[in-house]
Amino acid sequence: MPWPSAPSASWLARSSRKSKLIKRSSVLDHLEELRKRLLISLAAITIFSIAAGFFSRPLIDFLTAPLREGGGHQDLYFTAPYEAFLVHIKVSILAGLLFGSPVVFSQLWLFVSPGLHPSERRIVFPLTLVSVFLFLAGAAFAFWGIVPVGLRFLLAFETSSVQPLLGVDPYFSFLVGMVLACGFLFDLPVIVLGLVRARVLGAGALRSARKGAIVFIFILTAVLTPSPDPVGQVLLAIPIVILYEVCIWAAKWVEKK
Repeated sequence: MPWPSAPSASWLARSSRKSKLIKRSSVLDHLEELRKRLLISLAAITIFSIAAGFFSRPLIDFLTAPLREGGGHQDLYFTAPYEAFLVHIKVSILAGLLFGSPVVFSQLWLFVSPGLHPSERRIVFPLTLVSVFLFLAGAAFAFWGIVPVGLRFLLAFETSSVQPLLGVDPYFSFLVGMVLACGFLFDLPVIVLGLVRARVLGAGALRSARKGAIVFIFILTAVLTPSPDPVGQVLLAIPIVILYEVCIWAAKWVEKK
């Protein structure tokens, strides 16, 4: 029986070119899918931001509520002609991000879902709901918990000769930064559980890394929060540490499943 002949050099070259074309086509397909998901997310944020622009005045009145916590009152001032206009834009975009977050997270998980097994794709919808809930819960915690406490701490340093004169743009930059940072930090457990489900992490690894993770959480909150006050950073870090402990318990459940 004759031995099969070795593949020719031309056949190997054609096979190599075909393999490279397939890989390139796969990468282009992923990039096109990513572009599609990003465009849908940006379109949703833009639509909600434009809609919120018609209600920017009552939204600004609502978002200045932390300044009036405890019976106090602080007026906001703008020193540049365009500053108040930019604040209206900033508030509208913040509202667009919050109201558009269900669309953004759904597009994120839809982009990831083709790489999952058919049985795992059933969790895409629950993960979207959990991601949106945690993001909005973090934003609400920042607005009603961290921002008022942080403002009281910072404004307590006034004296008879040093009085606060708050600018409207610095205040809303502080507020928007805290709300978005807290919202995204509250979604860290979803990422951790995703890594556990992908068998990149495990409950044992999360337990052994607990001390380092707590230090990292405090450093991360100090970097992401726009306020330099330690009170707001600690208030933000504590629920993240609690969520990390919840992740350890949830990781055990995921591993059993």
